[in-house]
Amino acid sequence: MKRQVLVVGAGPGGSTAAFYLAKLGVDVLLVDKETWPRDKVCGGVYLPTLEPMFEEMGCLEEMRSYTACNIKYMRLIDADEDTLDFDVQPFMIMPRRFGDDCIRRSAVRAGADFMENYEATSLIMRKGVVKGVHGLYHNEPMDIEADCVVIADGAHSELSRQLGAFMEDPELVMYAFRAYFDGVEGMTPNMAEEYYIPAGMPRKAYSPICTTWVNPHYDGKKAVVGATIPEYALRDTGMTLEGFYEWWRDNTKFGRERLGHAKLIDKFRGWRLPGSKKLAQSVYPGAILIGDAIAAAECAFEYGIPSAMVGGQIAANVLKKCADNNDFSFEALNEYQPLAEAALNPGLAFNGMFRDVLLSKEDRMKDYYKWVKAQPEYPHMYFDGAAIKYMQNVMGLKFDVSENTVSQ
Repeated sequence: MKRQVLVVGAGPGGSTAAFYLAKLGVDVLLVDKETWPRDKVCGGVYLPTLEPMFEEMGCLEEMRSYTACNIKYMRLIDADEDTLDFDVQPFMIMPRRFGDDCIRRSAVRAGADFMENYEATSLIMRKGVVKGVHGLYHNEPMDIEADCVVIADGAHSELSRQLGAFMEDPELVMYAFRAYFDGVEGMTPNMAEEYYIPAGMPRKAYSPICTTWVNPHYDGKKAVVGATIPEYALRDTGMTLEGFYEWWRDNTKFGRERLGHAKLIDKFRGWRLPGSKKLAQSVYPGAILIGDAIAAAECAFEYGIPSAMVGGQIAANVLKKCADNNDFSFEALNEYQPLAEAALNPGLAFNGMFRDVLLSKEDRMKDYYKWVKAQPEYPHMYFDGAAIKYMQNVMGLKFDVSENTVSQ
């Protein structure tokens, strides 16, 4: 089988690429190893910056109908269980089996061909150029050739590793799990809660990202609960990830209140995800890599869907030009790299700085809490705006949104 563009992985990034390719009239086949709709181990956050894209895809209203909760507020809880509340631009939370499938079906409606139960096992290489994939379709061998392969099959992509493209930073690798509970108590409607490592843990560890999170679902008593912790911080606790969560549940004020009488209604599901402070080289002869397949999740809160979808849209526009010119050379494909860096690096850099200079030390977090609470508009400050204002006015850092630059 030969196609113009083959997209491997039907998550948000791959399906976005397939949608825009089909919309632009490019021949595209989207493949995925799962049977759809499939679940995805994740907190299920779809940020508001993506809503114009969802609307263009024709799936925004359907996604809203599946939304378990519209988050309008965020609460940070530090090591001493002091709280800091923010307003946020409302965002949707829902199980990924609903949200991701809305995006995938948008690609199919636009004209992309879709093949599920196809596992791409390795790249077809000729003279150092990707020419397609070897794979299994319902466990039977099937090769698919293409002028370009968009690799969007996630953080465990063997295709990325075959190219030597997956260069993860061990400091930015995190482990996580999530599960659904009923009977969760004390939640504020439409508020997400994010907790940092408690001060009273048996072994001292510190994490610059929130390590436990509780997001309300549906009726105010259900919630998705998760743990997210850097690999080095988990090692410092001397615990397993589940053991860390159990300690938080049993030994913190909020853990006991939220989950003391809650009932697990799903099983714990875990994953491993590398984050990034800047986009790695994402173009190789015959291939473009997007999303988690090139470790493009930001490193402060580990959101990966925005980078994947923006990357998918940019890849489609570049590949449309390649198709029109019948030129899929590395030079033509590599037009993707500067466009993707311009779109993604400011956000990745901001989250990296937010993590490194604001969240990385407990005393700095304490200062930040005091500063925010002293502002006349508190508690009605927006989360991103407060962080930028603090870093600029208090820490003397430079973050210029209009110029897409961030520096110390």
